[in-house]
Formats: sequence, structure tokens, C-alpha cells
Amino acid sequence: MADDKTKRGSPDNKRLNKSEPYELAYARKKAKAARGATGTATKRAGAATKRAGAAKKAASRAGGARPPASRGTRKPAAAKASVRGTPHPPTGEKTGENTAPRTMKTADAVDLLTDDHLQVSALFKQYEKLAKKKTPADERRSLAATICGMLKVHTMIEEEIFYPAARKARIEASLLDEADIEHASAKELIAQIESGNPRDDHYDARVKVLGEYVTHHVVEEHTEMFTKCRRSGMDLVALRERMAARKAEIESAESGFAEEGVSMPMAASAETPGLLTRISDSLFAAKTP
Repeated sequence: MADDKTKRGSPDNKRLNKSEPYELAYARKKAKAARGATGTATKRAGAATKRAGAAKKAASRAGGARPPASRGTRKPAAAKASVRGTPHPPTGEKTGENTAPRTMKTADAVDLLTDDHLQVSALFKQYEKLAKKKTPADERRSLAATICGMLKVHTMIEEEIFYPAARKARIEASLLDEADIEHASAKELIAQIESGNPRDDHYDARVKVLGEYVTHHVVEEHTEMFTKCRRSGMDLVALRERMAARKAEIESAESGFAEEGVSMPMAASAETPGLLTRISDSLFAAKTP
């Protein structure tokens, strides 16, 4: 019979189920081949479509690409506000930087004073570099004048607004008394620096010692006074507004003194000011008509 004597390669010989009629096996095989051809054609058509789309995009970029914007039209990047986290106990020497209290979501008086501390600390470091490089006297005098001016404004807003508010909130009197004494000592050195000559041997030493005084004072405020003020229930946000307004007022007056070529007098602290401070203030008063 044909089932046993089919030739090699014939459709009947390739049937897996020899009991299946030849016509059904052949029809199933033909349908499978047709499906394979259709899938291959579909894949090829899809690949051709992708290639055509990529070529179209490349041509569009080459022909209609927008010219790069000129650098002059770019807006400068907005300065990021510095945000301080909760300070960790320093493993080494305490500084204004590693003891700075964390920044509040709504800026308060402590944030304002801390920002001043960090700015003046950076200026002291800058002066130290100038002194080591033996920078010309005029450049050192200019930076020293900037430091002294910032410290005078800072001490005035503390003594006029912040410390009285802290006393009213029953912050430890000993802390505030010590801060007043430290201010008086700093004012002594500020007066000496402002009246001194940067070519003198002790000029750079005075600036360095002033920086050490300020660092000691700042660390105590950061680690003790400011922490207690924030826990006391003081309205530090409203206090900041008063201090910022007073600071702007003092700086405006200071710029007027600078235009006239004289130094702004320092406010008297709650304690008796030092001898050099009183002499400086009296000399300035004598020059004022």
C-alpha cells in the first residue's frame, strides 16, 4: 500500500500522524506556512516603518533645528539659601561653623544672628590668608574695616533688641552679662584696629585676637544662649523683623559716615564701655558740629 511505500520527501512521508488523512495534514501544513510568511512580512514592514521614521526625524533636526540660545540671554541661576541641619557635637575644636544652630522653616532672630556669625567668620579666615601672604597694607586695612563694620552693626542689634528681649524672657542673666562683657572687650580691639596702621607690627595680631574673641563668643551663643532662647517661647520671628529693620537703618547710616571719611561710633553696651571706646566716641563727638 501507499502508506508503507511512500517515497522519501513526499508530503505523505512527512506526516507525523499517518492515520490522519493526507488531505487534512497537507492543508494544516500549508496554513502554518502561510502564517509564518505573514508574520515575517509584518516584522519587515514594522522595521521599515521605524527606519523611515528615524530618517524623517534626522532630516527634521538637520533642516529645522533651532539655533542655540546666546549666553547673554540666559538668566542667572538663583542663589540657593543656605539651610543648616541640627548640629552634631564636634569631635574636635568648637567653631562657629560646627556649632551653628539649625535653620528654622520660618526664619527667626537666631537665624539672622547666626548668618552674621558665619559671614564674619569667613572674613576672618580670609584676613588670615592675606596676613600670611603679606598682602599690601591697603588691602588688609580694607578687609579689616569691613570686619569691624559688620561687628559693630551686629553688636548694636544684639544689645539694643535681642539681649533685652532675652532678659525679659528670663534667660539666665549670667549668660547675658558675660555676653555684654565680651562685647566690651571686642569693642576695645575694634577701636584699636580702626585707629591703627596695618604696617605696624601688632596690627595683624590685633585682628587675629579679635577673631579668637569673636569665635569664643559665637560658640557660647550657639551652644547655650540661642538654644535656651528657642525653648523659652520668645517670639523670635517678630524679633527678627525688628532686628532686620534696625540693621538696615544702621548700615544705611554707616554708609553715610563712610562717604564722609569717618568711622561710625560704636553704641555703648549695657556694661561700662572700655577706655578706648570712650576715647573714640568722645573724639568723634568733638568733630561733630
